[in-house]
Amino acid sequence: MKYIVIQKKIIFIHLLLIPLTFILCNQKICDYCNKELQGQYIIHKNNNYHHHCYDKHIQIYCDQCDLKIDGSYNSSNGKNYHKTCYQQYIQKRCDECGDLINGIYNIKDGKEYHESCYIEYILPKCDICKQPVEDTYVEDFWGNYYHEYHTKKMPDCDSCSRLICDPLTGGGYSVNSQRFVCNICKPRVITKRSQIESNLREVLVILNSVGINNLPNKIPITLVDSREDLIRLSGNRLGNIQGYTNYEESTLSGKIIDQDYHIYILSNLHRVIFNAVLAHELLHVYLFQNDLELESDIREGFCNLGSNIVYEHYGSNLSQYRIKSMNESSDPDYGLGYKKMKSVLDQIGWKRLLRKLDRL
Repeated sequence: MKYIVIQKKIIFIHLLLIPLTFILCNQKICDYCNKELQGQYIIHKNNNYHHHCYDKHIQIYCDQCDLKIDGSYNSSNGKNYHKTCYQQYIQKRCDECGDLINGIYNIKDGKEYHESCYIEYILPKCDICKQPVEDTYVEDFWGNYYHEYHTKKMPDCDSCSRLICDPLTGGGYSVNSQRFVCNICKPRVITKRSQIESNLREVLVILNSVGINNLPNKIPITLVDSREDLIRLSGNRLGNIQGYTNYEESTLSGKIIDQDYHIYILSNLHRVIFNAVLAHELLHVYLFQNDLELESDIREGFCNLGSNIVYEHYGSNLSQYRIKSMNESSDPDYGLGYKKMKSVLDQIGWKRLLRKLDRL
């Protein structure tokens, strides 16, 4: 701005950063109070003011320190500040590093961050590659948090569904090209015939505790590595099948004189899941024994109650995961049928349920 002093028609020009002050011989009017200007006055934005009018009504004051503002300043939310006051008291600071924030920033849980601080320190890190997760992610039952694209590159465990990799499971192994087992589940998997008998006895005791008794304790049980082989044996085209019970009967004069059962179960299942599948198949045996022909949703829903008994008996994290999976399944038989039968069971209990099965 320029200061112009007019006296005896001689003009002096001073370069200053404050509004212009005039001493005039001719008459001027204050643009604030509309009264005559005499002596020196202030010119600001092409308007003329008395000194006191300008200081009181036009001069900008800092809303932080209440002192006059000369020169450039900052405005925020309708208030004006010295640059130093604005930076020290008003301007946003990163809640991570404490430095001033200029430009775009991120907000999370009411806190504000530089973009770089947010990405580096606040965004969750992928448990697999350790990089910040900025796009679509997966958070599994086990609390693992990772980029979704990892699911397309890594197999998941046939028992616990964890992605098999060193960071999450310490690796794993392949049963065949379609089935995999993680190293967390590996110590508890069923792979040998010698492991079956003790597990059968344990499951029979669990089922007997709810009134399901008189089941054969010498049923042949065969381990099958391939799910495709299990599908061929059962004729069931459902891709996630884990067990199958083959039933044959001999009749004489229309009466059943002999019943043969053979249970097939996937090998390399975690012991808890193996026993849950075994309980499911033993309830199929129970239905065959009692000549109960049920609709598919009632039949499979009832047999899944056997799996649920086993999972509740063990109460492990893996058990809770499998119960959650059954509750969330939309399969008309194994999911919706199970939830229908579980609702009936919760209302009337095992004793009445077993008596009413043929009327459901």
